[in-house]
Amino acid sequence: MVNVAPSEARKRLAKMALGIVMQSVLFIRAIPYVTAQLSTYGVNFLKRPVVWMALGVHSALLILPAVDLSAPKLEEVIETETEEDVSIEAVSLSDILAPTEPVPQPPPEAAPPPEAAPPPVAAIAPPVLTEVPEQLEEIIEEQDITQNEEFEEELENEFEEEEPQSFAFDPAQQSALHSSLSQFLGASSEGTSNFDITAEWMGIDPTNSINMRFRAKDIENVIDPAAFFTADSISGGTYLPLPQATFKQIARNIDLVSREGLGQALVNAGMSQQDEGTYGGHPFLGVYGADGHPVNYISLIDLKGTTLVFVWADDPRAPGS
Repeated sequence: MVNVAPSEARKRLAKMALGIVMQSVLFIRAIPYVTAQLSTYGVNFLKRPVVWMALGVHSALLILPAVDLSAPKLEEVIETETEEDVSIEAVSLSDILAPTEPVPQPPPEAAPPPEAAPPPVAAIAPPVLTEVPEQLEEIIEEQDITQNEEFEEELENEFEEEEPQSFAFDPAQQSALHSSLSQFLGASSEGTSNFDITAEWMGIDPTNSINMRFRAKDIENVIDPAAFFTADSISGGTYLPLPQATFKQIARNIDLVSREGLGQALVNAGMSQQDEGTYGGHPFLGVYGADGHPVNYISLIDLKGTTLVFVWADDPRAPGS
């Protein structure tokens, strides 16, 4: 039996179909010519040898594509199969019937033993000094001594800075200030009106209940009466000034007293004032001369219509005053 590969069979079929198509085309193209010859010559046309030669050639062309001249002959296929060497291996019947021994499987490889974990590293505790070396003790002692000396020096410097400069109040300047205050403190800016009503405060009659009620009403505006009035007058309700202060009551509000009366008095005396904060809860002013040294200190107390003026010869805030 001749085995033909599928690819070769497809090629042959393609060639055959191509030949049939070509012959059909040639035959169709020849029909008009044959029809013309028949209509011209009739049956006598078939008597011509050329016609039969053409028919034979066309028939041969139709038959030839069906024959595959490239296919191998049967003899060649047989000879090829016989010439091939076929190796035959002799097998004994006992070998075929003998039971097959199972092939021993190799024993499974033993798993390697797990690696032993490294022993835990014990934390090394830092060494604890139970005794301080002698050199370290000397260094600590030297540092303590140095720090103590520096601290003592700082304290001495602070005390030296805080100590007020020692100076003596000038009685001449104080007298000039008092004279100027008497002239301008109770006067208006024109110097004509007199607002000094100190005599009314100092001459209060403790038996006059109406005056005592007015005095008590005025004292409600004083934050710390003990800083300005004597203890006996406070207990008696008259509230007379301390002896170390020159006292004035001016029938003007505190702003006019500070700006006009006191301001003009200081300008006239050639002095200036500085705000020193408060004393007894009320404004406290320092009066300074041209040399920059304090001359007097002044306290102003607002009684809501009148103003109390205390002129201190020394600083009442100083201890022992």
